Amino acid sequence: MPLIDLGAAIALGLRYFTIIYLTGLGGLFSERSGIVNIGLEGIMIIGTVMGAWGTIEYGPFAGLLIGAGAGMLFSMVHALATVTFKVDHIVSGVVINVVAIGLARFLAQLFFGQATQSNPGIPDFGTISVPLLSDLPLGLGNAFAGMSPVVPFAFLITIPALYVLNKTRFGLRLRSAGENPEAARSLGVRVAPLRYAGVGISGLLGGMAGAFLAIEINGLFREGQTQGLGFIALAALILGNWTPIRLMIGSLLFGFAQAIPLRLNDAPVISLLPEEFIRMIPYVVTIIAIAGFVGRVNPPAAAGKAYEGATT
Repeated sequence: MPLIDLGAAIALGLRYFTIIYLTGLGGLFSERSGIVNIGLEGIMIIGTVMGAWGTIEYGPFAGLLIGAGAGMLFSMVHALATVTFKVDHIVSGVVINVVAIGLARFLAQLFFGQATQSNPGIPDFGTISVPLLSDLPLGLGNAFAGMSPVVPFAFLITIPALYVLNKTRFGLRLRSAGENPEAARSLGVRVAPLRYAGVGISGLLGGMAGAFLAIEINGLFREGQTQGLGFIALAALILGNWTPIRLMIGSLLFGFAQAIPLRLNDAPVISLLPEEFIRMIPYVVTIIAIAGFVGRVNPPAAAGKAYEGATT
């Protein structure tokens, strides 16, 4: 196998990392506020169709923002159900995922004239070259010579995320709402707006990730293109113990696991496996990683628990 294929695999792995990490980071803000959000998959689905439409109409960067905005608006359904009406978080998340499929079909029919996909070849973001890394030998530099500008954005967003969660009043109050909402309320902190904000951030980043998937990886909206990436982002979040740095590491692991069956299927050993087994690799890696670490994680204490004073 030519080593240039390894560079292509790294490039694709970084793109999938971006999708998983942005979605998982959104889930982190939601769950840190106390709202479990398994509706990330559905939020991504809405981001794909709205991002594709926005890109066709206004260009890729506008499409990314439109997908993010649509994801945030759609996530408010989950916030309304769980915060205001105190619906079980898992039930609400499942409904979000189911509704998203039908809503995406409706929007695709409205925007593209067909329910299952848009026309292919929508504009992408172009590429940037990372100094020094793009000069790596043996074809590895190809991974960094044609990089999407959204990929370094995903890495850099970790810095403000850490700062907001650990150094700002908003972040500390958000975390208190997810750990002990009664204590936070006794100190005059309004829990409900914080939980709405956490879910809104999860929708914003999940919608952005969905738009990036449609624009940068597939070049179109196509029904089913998320392929469980929202659930893999949840797995990365659990593996990362609800912290941005560890979430980043988990997202890198799962991102490269996604790239293996797509770019390294001709590699020695891997090429000997049946194609069905190769396509199972990302999900097998996810199961093994979660099975090995799930007993060592500490989720926010109040995550998934209804708070009777949450409407104030």
